[in-house]
Amino acid sequence: MLECAETQAGIKRFTIQLVIAAVVFTAITYTAIYFRTESLLRESLRQQAEDHFELIVTARAWNADQGGVWVPMTQGVEPNPYLEDLAVDATAETTEGVPLTLRNPAVMAREISQLLEARSGISYHLVALDPLNPVNAPDEWEREALVGFDSSREPQWTIAETGDGTVFRYIHSLTVDSSCVGCHRSQGYEIGDVVGATTIEIPFDVLERQLGNNALVLALLGTLSAGAAVTSIRLMTDRLGHRVQDANERLADAARTDELTGLLNRRGSFTRLAQELARAERDGTPLSVASMDLDHFKAVNDRYGHIAGDETLRHVAVILDRESRSYDVLGRLGGEEFLLIAPGIGLQEACAVAERMRDRIAAEPTMYDETAIPITISIGVVEMRPGDDADTLLLRADQTLYAAKDAGRDCVIGR
Repeated sequence: MLECAETQAGIKRFTIQLVIAAVVFTAITYTAIYFRTESLLRESLRQQAEDHFELIVTARAWNADQGGVWVPMTQGVEPNPYLEDLAVDATAETTEGVPLTLRNPAVMAREISQLLEARSGISYHLVALDPLNPVNAPDEWEREALVGFDSSREPQWTIAETGDGTVFRYIHSLTVDSSCVGCHRSQGYEIGDVVGATTIEIPFDVLERQLGNNALVLALLGTLSAGAAVTSIRLMTDRLGHRVQDANERLADAARTDELTGLLNRRGSFTRLAQELARAERDGTPLSVASMDLDHFKAVNDRYGHIAGDETLRHVAVILDRESRSYDVLGRLGGEEFLLIAPGIGLQEACAVAERMRDRIAAEPTMYDETAIPITISIGVVEMRPGDDADTLLLRADQTLYAAKDAGRDCVIGR
């Protein structure tokens, strides 16, 4: 029982460890999935912003290569006043007298940004540390990025709160190339100089809500996965516990059972004798014991062989079991020695049970290879006395058995 309790406790500890491992693994897995998803989303936004930057830079380069784009001057399409500071004529007329205004790269980029922001919420913002147009003045984050471009041209990005919500902000430096020198000659620009930057802002509110929903879904899936894992572990370890318990019981039975006859072995017999003694003393009931030994069994082995001897032992065990009472205990102590523990009856009744066994064994020879092998048994029966323990009771039973042997064998003697 103690070993069984220890086994169950061990399985319980093992189950708890597996459950903890499963829950931790599930939590780590789904947390990693969430952060990986968030990382991929940020990378996607960065790539989207970079594509917008390349698009606007390409459009600006095309505009600069054309020397600017002339468009009809209409309501809302006014000349760029800052071109005068660059000594650039910003107005003209067609031959038909239609007034035109020059859209330089900066103005074109700003107007494209306004259209794009109205359609998708994405905006461009041209910034510089010393801008001609105050609209292009940087905020604190943009200023830090612009200063940093002096040492590194790597773009910067962040997620920030604005008055209109959360946005993904991306800033990339703008460098002077040959197309810029014409307009900005008066400012002393040289090819390769960082003259400013473009900030791309992409709305993040919807994506942020999607991330929140994704977190909830992952948390639900993680909970369901952990629950399924815990349930599976419990089922498997319960099944394992039953199998281990069955295996332990089979091992315990094997440790108590004689392999040849199926009766209790010496250890199992002595264990049951101690239990029955304790019960008889506690309840004040009689207890009798019979020590039994087959007569001239060595001659059976010598004449018919050990296989025939084993078959004879099995045959005798079957008869003993058949002729005993349902609550009697039978055991094989070793060799051709057997033990009968008869609880609840005194010497006279025990002798009657033993006599019935002796008579049937003598009357039913063992059949082996179509040969009848006769066998007899001598039995010594004793009843428990006050002060008896297992050793003294067995000693008296053995002495009584020897008396039966001395009396000519094939008999029952009780004392």
